[in-house]
Amino acid sequence: MSALKIYLNENLSWKIAKALREYGYDVISSHEVGMNAEDDDIQFEFAISEKRTLLTNNFGDFVRLHNEYAISGKEHYGLLFTTKHTIGEITNKLKNFFKSITAEEMKNQIRWLNEF
Repeated sequence: MSALKIYLNENLSWKIAKALREYGYDVISSHEVGMNAEDDDIQFEFAISEKRTLLTNNFGDFVRLHNEYAISGKEHYGLLFTTKHTIGEITNKLKNFFKSITAEEMKNQIRWLNEF
């Protein structure tokens, strides 16, 4: 079983990734890897190349990409959507997420961070 890894899209603070790494979780942000100016399809491909679940609040564009992947039979490592929350709230929800879900369970899935 592979470990769950998260990639934060540019609309979320890099401070979330930093805070979660302090708890031992594997989280990076687009800010930290120089991907902020990239289009959504490039962001998604990067997350897939890193075998990471992508966390974003950009629902429409990434649902479209998820559907395109499903139709073409391509796999991805999951999409996790969130609404606007404070950095602390998102960090706590992500800690619950890491404790609740495996990488295998997230494969090709869409989930809402609010569940956690």
